[in-house]
Amino acid sequence: MLNRLLSLFFFSGFAAIIYQIVWQRVLFTSFGTNIEAITIVVSVFMFGLGVGSLVGGYLSKMFNQKLLFLFMLIEIGIGLFGLISIPLIKYINLLTFEMAEWTLPFIIYSILFFPTMAMGATLPILVTYLYKITNSVGDTVSTLYYANTLGSAIACLITVGVIFIFLSLSVATYIAASLNFIIAIITYLYLNKLKA
Repeated sequence: MLNRLLSLFFFSGFAAIIYQIVWQRVLFTSFGTNIEAITIVVSVFMFGLGVGSLVGGYLSKMFNQKLLFLFMLIEIGIGLFGLISIPLIKYINLLTFEMAEWTLPFIIYSILFFPTMAMGATLPILVTYLYKITNSVGDTVSTLYYANTLGSAIACLITVGVIFIFLSLSVATYIAASLNFIIAIITYLYLNKLKA
């Protein structure tokens, strides 16, 4: 059980970093590449993850008996956003093209808030679920965080070293979304196995 969830969280981190790198490139193309734009994109991404961890903690208490179902829904939501993310960013860029530069952080925040918050929510949800099995918060957090970070690190290498060389940014988001949907399907199958 633990190994299965670690694998799922590994690939969740893998998908998340593909999105981050793709979205950074698309946002830089849309809003410009300078130190301010880079700082805004990274800050907004990290802020969304932080808010998501708080939301995930709250949801873990509210839906304590449906944690894996909640994780599955979040992965589906991230995947659906991933599918529309590039056209959405380009469309919002067209709508906001002539707006003042100081609005840039708010524009990027409005685009990335949902997916980054959802990504941040997955860790506390899985920690709460696994804590029921292991009774060790420290081991659970460190093991899940390790798996997710390892997935992200490997995804960095593959995204920049392989995906961006041979495929388009859109295909990269399709790969990430496919991973989210596969994670959701495996979680669904596991939930059905638990009920049987």
